Parts: sequence; C-alpha cells; structure tokens
Amino acid sequence: MATKSKTNSEGPGTSAGEESARQSSDPFEMWRQLYETNERTWTAALDQAMGRPEFGESSGKMLETMLAAQKAVRDNMRTYLETINVPTREDIARVGELVVGIEEKIDQLADRLDAIEEAVRGASSTRSR
Repeated sequence: MATKSKTNSEGPGTSAGEESARQSSDPFEMWRQLYETNERTWTAALDQAMGRPEFGESSGKMLETMLAAQKAVRDNMRTYLETINVPTREDIARVGELVVGIEEKIDQLADRLDAIEEAVRGASSTRSR
C-alpha cells in the first residue's frame, strides 16, 4: 500500500520499479544506509559493554596505570634534565618568581627615590626664597 501511494504522489510515468532502481543506483543513499546501520550496531554494542560494572572497574584501573606511567615519565625526565644540567620546569618557575620579586623591589626603590627627590626639590625651593 505504501508503495502505491508513493508512486501516485510522484506523478504519472513513475512506477515502483523505476523508483527502487533509482534508489538502488544512488551510491550516496547506499552509503547513508550502511553508515546508519553500522552506527546503530556499534551504539548497541558499546551501550551494552559500558553498562556493565566491569567496564567501570577496568576503566578505573587503566586510568590509575596511565597516571602512574605519566608520573614515572615526568620523574625520569626531571632526573635526566638534572643530569645533563638543563633547568627543569620547576627551576624556570622559581627563576620567574625571583625576577618578579626583584621587579617589585626595584619599583619600591624607584618610589623611594622619587619621594627623596621631591623632598630635596621642596627643600631647595624653600631655601631659595
């Protein structure tokens, strides 16, 4: 029944056989159907697998393993860089903090010198009067 209503709505001269031949010869339609079928299959399989408690446990163990490996690589890299006398990230951060501290002290000294200079100018202008 659905086929007859489809052919009637498409106008005269178009039969159900021609419509199915046109659809089957459209490679994009076949690709879309393949994609949708594949997506539904994978979605069902992954939903079923991830719904199990074993999946959560294994994911947690894998995460712990990856974090331990990352820490080991970081520690080994730090040791290697120290061995060849290359500064580590912590060393560079510490130098950055020292530079910021020095800049603050220079600013404080500049402010004090400005205040002293103003005081000297004020005292000299008072004497010249």
